[in-house]
Amino acid sequence: MPKKKGQKSGSNNNNNNNNVNNTVKKSKKSKKAKANPNNGKNGGGNNGGNGGGKRNNLNLTPLPEIIEIMRLQQEINIKNFGSSELTYNGSDRLVFIVYGEPFKNIWKKIVRKNYFWNQNDARNFVSSALVTADSRTGHEIEELVEELGNPEGGLKRLKEVMNFLSMSCDAGLNDSVLSFQFVILPLLGLLTRTAITECILETYVHAIFTAVYANLDSFINRNVMKMLETLVQRNSVKDNQVSMEELLSRDRYSFIPYSLGTFFLVIVRLLTEILRRIREASVNKTMHKIVCDLQRLKTIYQQSIQSIGPQQFSDPLINNLETREYFFMILEKDMESMNKMLDTSNEKNSNSNSYLRSRELSSKFDIIKSFDLPGELSKVGVRHDNDYVKIRNISVLPTRGEILCNRQPFLPSPVFGTPHFLPYGAARLLDTQFRLLREDMLNPIRGGISNFIKALSKDQPSTEFKNIQQEGGRFTYDGGITDNGDLQVYTYVQFINITCDRRKGLAYTMRFTFPKIRGAKDEFERKEYWEKSKRLLTGNLVALLLPSKRFENNYSIYFGIVTSRDEKILAKYDDRADIDISFVDPSIYSIALNEISNYDRITDQSLEKRFLVESTSIYLEAYYHILKTLQTTNSSLPFEKYFAPNLKGNRDIKVETPMYTRAPGFQFDLSVLCKNKGRSLKLVVANRNSYDKVAKDITASSILDDTQAKALISALTREVALIEGPPGTGKTVVGIEIMKVLLAKENQKSKIGPILTICFTNHALDQFLEHLLDVGITNIIRLGSQTESERIKEYNLEEISKRYKRNSKLKSKSRVQLNIIEKNIDRIKNSLTKKWVSWDDIQGYLMNEAKDFYDRFATKSDTYLPSWVMETIGNDPEVDETEEESYDKFQTVRNRRSRKLSIFEQWLYGVDIRIISKRKGILLIQKQQQQQKAEYDQKKRNKKWISLDEFEAINEASKSINDNSQIDYETLQWIENYNEPRTNRSLNILLNDYSIWQMSKVERQRLHDYWRTKINEKFVQELSSLEKRHEKERQVMNDIYDEANRIILLNRDVIGMTTSGAAKFQNLIKSINPKIIICEEAGEVLEAHILSALTPSTQHLILIGDHNQLRPHIATYSLSMDSSTGKNYQLDKSLFERLVNGDNAVKIEKTQLLTQRRMRKKEISDLIRYTLYPDLIDGENTATYPNVCGAQHNVYFIDHRNPEDNIGGDFAMKSHVNRFEVKMVVEMVKYFVRNGYNKPEDIAVLTPYLGQMVKIRDALAELFVVVIDGRDAQDIAELEGRDGRNNYNYTSKTSLSQPVTLRTVDNFQGEEANIVIVSLVRNYSGTGERDSIGFLKSSNRSNVLLSRAREGMYLIGNSELMAKRSKDMWTPVINILREREQVGFGMPIVCNQHPDYKNIIDKPELFAHISPDGGCRQKCNISLPCGHPCIYKCHSDDPEHTKINCNVPVGDVKLPCRHIIRNAKCWQKQAKNTFKCMVLVGKKSPYCEHYQEVYCFEPDYNIKCREICNIMLKCGHECLNECSKCQEYSRPHAITVPNIPNRPIRPIKRTKHEECRYVCDKPLRCGHIYHRCKNYCHDIKYYNRCPPCNECINNARNVKDNYY
Repeated sequence: MPKKKGQKSGSNNNNNNNNVNNTVKKSKKSKKAKANPNNGKNGGGNNGGNGGGKRNNLNLTPLPEIIEIMRLQQEINIKNFGSSELTYNGSDRLVFIVYGEPFKNIWKKIVRKNYFWNQNDARNFVSSALVTADSRTGHEIEELVEELGNPEGGLKRLKEVMNFLSMSCDAGLNDSVLSFQFVILPLLGLLTRTAITECILETYVHAIFTAVYANLDSFINRNVMKMLETLVQRNSVKDNQVSMEELLSRDRYSFIPYSLGTFFLVIVRLLTEILRRIREASVNKTMHKIVCDLQRLKTIYQQSIQSIGPQQFSDPLINNLETREYFFMILEKDMESMNKMLDTSNEKNSNSNSYLRSRELSSKFDIIKSFDLPGELSKVGVRHDNDYVKIRNISVLPTRGEILCNRQPFLPSPVFGTPHFLPYGAARLLDTQFRLLREDMLNPIRGGISNFIKALSKDQPSTEFKNIQQEGGRFTYDGGITDNGDLQVYTYVQFINITCDRRKGLAYTMRFTFPKIRGAKDEFERKEYWEKSKRLLTGNLVALLLPSKRFENNYSIYFGIVTSRDEKILAKYDDRADIDISFVDPSIYSIALNEISNYDRITDQSLEKRFLVESTSIYLEAYYHILKTLQTTNSSLPFEKYFAPNLKGNRDIKVETPMYTRAPGFQFDLSVLCKNKGRSLKLVVANRNSYDKVAKDITASSILDDTQAKALISALTREVALIEGPPGTGKTVVGIEIMKVLLAKENQKSKIGPILTICFTNHALDQFLEHLLDVGITNIIRLGSQTESERIKEYNLEEISKRYKRNSKLKSKSRVQLNIIEKNIDRIKNSLTKKWVSWDDIQGYLMNEAKDFYDRFATKSDTYLPSWVMETIGNDPEVDETEEESYDKFQTVRNRRSRKLSIFEQWLYGVDIRIISKRKGILLIQKQQQQQKAEYDQKKRNKKWISLDEFEAINEASKSINDNSQIDYETLQWIENYNEPRTNRSLNILLNDYSIWQMSKVERQRLHDYWRTKINEKFVQELSSLEKRHEKERQVMNDIYDEANRIILLNRDVIGMTTSGAAKFQNLIKSINPKIIICEEAGEVLEAHILSALTPSTQHLILIGDHNQLRPHIATYSLSMDSSTGKNYQLDKSLFERLVNGDNAVKIEKTQLLTQRRMRKKEISDLIRYTLYPDLIDGENTATYPNVCGAQHNVYFIDHRNPEDNIGGDFAMKSHVNRFEVKMVVEMVKYFVRNGYNKPEDIAVLTPYLGQMVKIRDALAELFVVVIDGRDAQDIAELEGRDGRNNYNYTSKTSLSQPVTLRTVDNFQGEEANIVIVSLVRNYSGTGERDSIGFLKSSNRSNVLLSRAREGMYLIGNSELMAKRSKDMWTPVINILREREQVGFGMPIVCNQHPDYKNIIDKPELFAHISPDGGCRQKCNISLPCGHPCIYKCHSDDPEHTKINCNVPVGDVKLPCRHIIRNAKCWQKQAKNTFKCMVLVGKKSPYCEHYQEVYCFEPDYNIKCREICNIMLKCGHECLNECSKCQEYSRPHAITVPNIPNRPIRPIKRTKHEECRYVCDKPLRCGHIYHRCKNYCHDIKYYNRCPPCNECINNARNVKDNYY
């Protein structure tokens, strides 16, 4: 939307600004100034200035317009100083131009001027650029940023301004001096405009701030700070040489500052931006000095301003105390953030002794023997090549030394009181989270690789390991106990190609073998397997193990990332596959290039003991971006005072309101919550005393209960808010209502959007976004392509971005660079794939490295070979096709002949040897030819003709004789004495022997191969350089696309993404500066994920979750809370839980939702009420549930002592199975279905173990449609893949075809069902080895398990074992159930129709015997609608008897058709009007003249005539086809047979028929009367006669063959 004339610079979004619009409306637009741009010789803008700085009175701005501009600037300035938007980054609300739209593009003309600017030029350039920067996004901004970052354009001009000869606070209109107030301040405002600081075109933006940083001392320190001090001393922003009116009369598009506070805030934000972008700035002494001076001047200014009384049309900080306090609160916060970014530890120390203080600190912990500090701080030295003190220096991907290191890594503990080399604060928090999360990623693959290499070094490996070495497969160690340390091994690994992808960069195509996929019969099934498998996923970490050439049983390790995964290519062959991998270590290049260039020489033997390995228990993509973000996050962390407080000080910190709500008079309009749309409801954030009343009003007028209303108010009024929602209490409902308030039109004036919504899983994110759509919030967007929701797919960024155009100029510029780089990579690639190098490839190397050889190949002269040989070589003789082909399999003969062979290539191919050998062969036969010449001549005279071969032989001989006549005796002797070189000397000798033509073919190839290797070494260096350039240019292209995406995101209200996505798109997220982040299911999210999602602009964090439900998932058990060791690391403790408990953090008061509306009152809810949630309240609806049909109890624990199955093999080690429970579950599901629970949401089967889930799935699939979550499906595919079993069909439809939900407990959080059946699996094994309940000890997981059911829950397991192994959780649960008599050996069932019929089913087989149809074995006897009793056995699956037919005899029944049913049954009598009469009757077809015998009930219009057509055909025969077929042929296409009763039916005239079915029986063409035509009747084409007989045809063929 274009900006209106009355708008000002400084609008925050879509070129609109409410403040300006409102102000302009008040003035009724009566005094708007009309723009009159005047591009003077030096003025560059609407100023009328000239090179000498003289004023042009003809172009002065009229006084009324000047007054209006001043009034409007001051009014906007006052409003902005009290606005929420002042808390946002940048200068958008501090420095602006009013009515600047006509001046928007003047900067383009000014920047192109080819002389030095004066003050007038600089002021107009900056003012025009400020107006352009109001847009915040778009092609105009991209153009401005590109120009400002252009070294030969805008950047050069910026440097010119920063190094201007003179700067003054009293510059006036003197063109030779820059005004601090009217040029420099607007310039600093331009540099801190969010349009520039948030722009993702990093190449240009970084160049801008690098230039400012380069002039930090000369520009900022010596000039800007000096001028600021002058103004502070004056306590005024006035320029004593020019009045505001005089300035505006000359330059109406000038910014007039009214408050000294503007200078401070702009300068602070500029310095903060420099510190954020340029790492070394944090240790720069000048920067430290500037910050100190700024702090000093700020103190002076703040003290002095308080002594000044209110002044009319002056500084808003002087006139309004509330505005002043608000402003200095913002300034203080910004300066505090800036100070935290300074590296004070290096302020006085050089780099050489920067770690001395930390070493001294580490000595305090010597008493803790196990505590070994990282890197140089360690008492015994660094552990390996990736062991550093600062996390920003650590490579996220591991190194070989790190993997094989025997020392334990430095793993800090977050527990209070544990040692660390950093003090409490943000740096320590980030360091701890980074190291622990990286260890979680690294532990599985480190353990796997180190143990795999150890196994390779064993002299006598096991048979199983030998098979892995040969065929690949899953490698386990420690008896399979270390589950996450397993490796997937691929063998016979080979480099086969180089690929260069525009999106993914440079990669190598690797070919490998893998074990055959059992159960996959063809390519389609292999493809299906790879699609479900976790193996070799794009973005995953792999390691290439290559045998070391120097040490036996030692391996080099090269880490890489899978860049491309094509399931079609992976599935093409059953014994090998290809995958693209990008390697981290550039030393792999030489190996790869050598293999690719010698592709045809690679043998299987040379590929032995080469392995590609991966750990499928971790996915690098889920870690990498989080870790990179933690590395680059500086110490200025939002909400640090809560997350990482100084624990030695006061920990009783009050949670403040969000920054944007601290603006004077800020309030939320809550009317959107009210059911009555006319009601007004407000929340004044600053008035805490009103919160309770507002909560009551919300409860009374909205869908929220009292605790939900309080949670909503808490979320809106705390900058860090925690909402705890026990199961079924409506966490999502509260989250949606919060979003409705924040996005209400009345609350958008402060421009707090877009809101960032994050969830841990794609599933949870899709659900939350769908709920937003349900309430009408549709201006949303989702980042990440892993959505499974059809509703959300259309809101995906990838889909939406297709409709937006990118900057074609920048794209074209970047594309040209990429094309150049890619062409060079293709050149290297083509050179590598050639078996033989060409002269063009090698001449440069020989000229520089082997000049003597170069001279031999560059000239024709040689003392060894005769001149006639060299002349022949120089004339490029024709090369024999077969021999040429043998030299180069990669180049066709046609291409080879199309170019001239160089001397080098002819030497390499042995052309000289071939020429001489051919000539010598001719000379050897010359004597024979001369002796036989007379004989040949005689034969020639005697013979009338000779063969072609003889003729050519004679002709060749004559040529040879003629050639010989031209050869002198000396040459003949040389040729006769010539012997082809057969030597086989070593390379060292050949390198010093320049007699190239005396070398044998073997020696030539050896020398060639050596040179090719040397050329490849240069290719390695060149390829490494090209890869870096390509990566850099790809990033430029990505920035161009991201800048377009930024435009899309800024215009959305809600941005949804997963936590890993938030890290992946961190730069994009930072560029939109989200003020509010809402995290759903925060109890499941790792703290590192939350920290990485925070940006410097984050002011409001709302965490909604439940720390008593599932904890975050991690790969390494030894780091988890459930592990005795892991309690020291607590990696799976969420930030939500840490803040609730105050663990090494400020304890933030949570708001707990208390009313649950899911679980049956008391019976189910008590199980979590008396264990975890003592204040939980049951909603009214939970008391109205009906009792579970067919069960004596709504909740029951089916106790048994059937042990876990020892099914053997690797599968048993990975999971647990109990077959008894499998059978019991299946029978219970059948029983409940027969009792009427047949809707998708009725029954859910849960189990904590994947192995048990597989068994239950297989058993249920025979009867039901088994619904499995995608996450479980992928885990099953992986589990079955490792076990060598592959079941591709998860569902099967049979007689009981209905959906039954089957899930693991972990993947059912947030969902529910009417009846939940839980298979606990664990039981006594009899040996005592597995008498454990595993991770069911976790109260979190047990909480989820016990809280999913609405009406009924049935647990199957060992109650004694559960109570014994879990004192805190399962003991009270079992006790509650025992008190209710809800624990027993068997399932207590009851017949709904016969309540006295009760049984306990302790064996699955008894269900079929005791309750075959869901009821009992007694007769039903319930009266049917006809009055007769039901004669069937009791059945609960059809209580209304809608599917029961009464079979009581009622005698004869007369049907409407007058036919009679003899001995009819009751149901036939009831249905006589709709009964289908099966009596055969004759009916005339309405479409023809025939009659047809059909069933009585069949209508006339459905009759299909089977009679013979009998219509006379053209041939004279009758049609023998069915009448109905001819009707179909003859019916017009527009007419169809009617199928509606009482509709007019017309006969069909049969005019089209099939071919005649009569035999022709006419005479044949050949005239043989004993043969007749046996074909069907046909048209006569052969002279009115049929074709000849077969005998005549065969005779004719024989004659033809003999003729030819």
